[in-house]
Amino acid sequence: MDTVAQLIVNGLLLGGVLALSALGFNIIFGVMRVVNLAHGDLVVIAALTCAVAYAHWHINPLLLLPFTALGGFVIGACIQRFLLRRLPAEVSSGEASSLVLTFGLSYFLAGAGLWIFGGQIRSVPYLTGAIQLGPISVPQARLLAFVAAIVIAGLLGVFLRYTSIGRAIRATSMNLDGALACGVDADLVRTVSFGLGSAVAAAAGTLLSYVYTFNPQDGIPFTISAFAVIAIGGLGSYTGALLGALVLGFAQAFAAYYAGSTLADAAPYVLFVLVMLVLPQGILGRRAT
Repeated sequence: MDTVAQLIVNGLLLGGVLALSALGFNIIFGVMRVVNLAHGDLVVIAALTCAVAYAHWHINPLLLLPFTALGGFVIGACIQRFLLRRLPAEVSSGEASSLVLTFGLSYFLAGAGLWIFGGQIRSVPYLTGAIQLGPISVPQARLLAFVAAIVIAGLLGVFLRYTSIGRAIRATSMNLDGALACGVDADLVRTVSFGLGSAVAAAAGTLLSYVYTFNPQDGIPFTISAFAVIAIGGLGSYTGALLGALVLGFAQAFAAYYAGSTLADAAPYVLFVLVMLVLPQGILGRRAT
């Protein structure tokens, strides 16, 4: 029983940070129907930036979070403004063209990361201890990352619900034609959405630097995890992304203990296939009509 409780805590802590990463992916997909294959590379670049800053100047990654998020926003807005926006009008909303473009971006960012950071594995050895709650051990670094991720996810939800640009983003993701009829500037919304999604990815990378080790070529697994989370929870669903992240976090925690790390790494793929077979629209997704 104690082991199960410990695994539940581990899965919950991991799922909270994965949820933040997936929310950035979900914002971009919800508004633009773009599967951003460079998402994980933005996560990794932010994490590596924090690892280098900690190694050289002992800067707590949490202090860098506003700057990494701002950098992610600028990069994302530039990607939309100068690359995705220039796709031919007849295919700019199609997944195929954006997949090819973001696939190339993924390799470009991985190569840039190798050039800037080198190929060595980096981490942030901060708060290496644990808090004992009876038989349950709560790693301090994971707890800090979890709490920060929940706060950021909550602020993001408030932004999307109560600000004018947030409401425009939600309206565009629900019904583009209706949003245009109401005077929403779709071009601005797309730029802000891609920037916001990239900022959230960078924030997630900052927090994940407490949890994982990184090298510049680790972007693909984080892209797959983010896509698996929103596919499990329901594409375009904010609440579904949170639920999907918890499901994936629990799956990885239990798989790592009972079946080893190899199967834990395969958990996103296995869950994705199972959910697509049983609930193609995801747990909280809406059926296509």
